[in-house]
Amino acid sequence: DVDDETFLRNAPVRALPAGRYQNFNNDITQKRQQLLQRKKEIEERTIQSSERSVSLLRDSEQIGVATAEELIRQREQLQRTEKRLDDINSTLRFSQKHIQGIKSVFGSLKNYLSGKSLDAPIPSTKLSESSSSGSITSPALSNTLEQVQSNISNSYSSTKIKENYNDNNLEDVRPAGDRVTKALEHNLSEMSGSLARLKHLAIGLSEEIDSQNDLIDNITDKTERADILLQQQNKDMLHLLKK
Repeated sequence: DVDDETFLRNAPVRALPAGRYQNFNNDITQKRQQLLQRKKEIEERTIQSSERSVSLLRDSEQIGVATAEELIRQREQLQRTEKRLDDINSTLRFSQKHIQGIKSVFGSLKNYLSGKSLDAPIPSTKLSESSSSGSITSPALSNTLEQVQSNISNSYSSTKIKENYNDNNLEDVRPAGDRVTKALEHNLSEMSGSLARLKHLAIGLSEEIDSQNDLIDNITDKTERADILLQQQNKDMLHLLKK
């Protein structure tokens, strides 16, 4: 008789058939390959999405820069217009003094011819001097634009990380992950810089628009003042010619 322990110790070991063991290993390898491929595709989509965001932000920066440049040119034109209006108003005030002098002479001559006593000459009406706004090209937006353009130039000229994610070696998991991390960090840094520059531009543009609105109001007031002076002088000249 053989005791139970001896029987179990001497029992033959059952082994899986070689074919089934090989199939099991193949299934594991295939599943792992599928998971790695899926992970790689997700990484690629993530990188592509971040690169599209970087591209859109850069386009927005270029639009902002172009808008700032146009506003600077517009300010220069508005200031030239205001300066011309200052010159026109100054000339009209000078002309008005001459017209008042002519009116005084005509009045004295008329009184002399009619035998009336000569009165003291009527003093010319003193016209209120319109103070120029004295607007000088605001350096705020220009400085902002220069700083933003410098930052954009430095950012664009920096080495862009470009990795090839089409490597067929799916076993190299960690290095691929490192490349993805570096690329994402680079793109996120680019987006952060673009957003900061856009915010800076937006503040500068807003301040410049407010400043130009005030400049336009000054131009409107000076235009109306010049129109009133011109109409008054036309009336005075017509009145003198009828005498």
